[in-house]
Amino acid sequence: MLITTNGLVIRSYVTGNSDRVLHILTEDHGRLSVMVKGGGSKRAGTTDPCTQLFTYGNYELYRGKGGDLYWFRGGSVLIPFYGVTADITRMALATYLCDVTDDLTPEEAAEEETSLLLKMLLNSLYVLNNGQKSPNLVKSVFEFRSAALMGYCPDLSGCALCGEESPENAYFDIMNGRIICADCQTKRNRLSDVRQVEEALRERSVIYPMTSSVLAALRFILSAPDKKIFSFSMKDTEEEHALDRVTETFLLNHMERDFDTLHFYRSVAD
Repeated sequence: MLITTNGLVIRSYVTGNSDRVLHILTEDHGRLSVMVKGGGSKRAGTTDPCTQLFTYGNYELYRGKGGDLYWFRGGSVLIPFYGVTADITRMALATYLCDVTDDLTPEEAAEEETSLLLKMLLNSLYVLNNGQKSPNLVKSVFEFRSAALMGYCPDLSGCALCGEESPENAYFDIMNGRIICADCQTKRNRLSDVRQVEEALRERSVIYPMTSSVLAALRFILSAPDKKIFSFSMKDTEEEHALDRVTETFLLNHMERDFDTLHFYRSVAD
């Protein structure tokens, strides 16, 4: 079977003596595993530019009957995001974003969510590549929007207990995907009924405090059109860090895993 498709290289690793396996997130075939014969060789001239990490290109791929991998036949570069490799912080973040995407997308699933996630990643890499926003803001937008696209969309319309739409200070109930105003959270903390306390303890609970600015940013990330999703900024660095902590906690808790590339990004960003 021969296919031609547009896609982004989100993972690349050497296998055997000189071959390379790519994970390419495509527009119409989901995530594909692609073998590049000789792509892992260190000899000059053996690496095709369109097989490089962070490259969006057009690919001609072939798979035989009963084969698990596609084979790279040829391709061309459409958008090279090589600019992110000029700065170690941005390169580390780009690698983490690709790792998250690789984990979120099933093999060969041509679902609408996969296509939307590809657009989100391309948008994020474009902003990173051009240095238009701080890496932490790009990270926050990608984490929260991607989580929502893949089915972990929280309800941020108002306090889940009393309905207050604009609480001055609120708590994000991470695992239940809801917000609770400060007054309602105080009442919850004063539970006196033993049965209620025992039920609460049995639930996996992660409660995160938020300011009104962070809540407004989260709401914007969920509702903004793709082309305008990065058209905001936080009023100060501390608010930006607070947003970063909330989105990271939300994503990692729902994915139930951690990423080495996230720790590397943290080490170089700090």
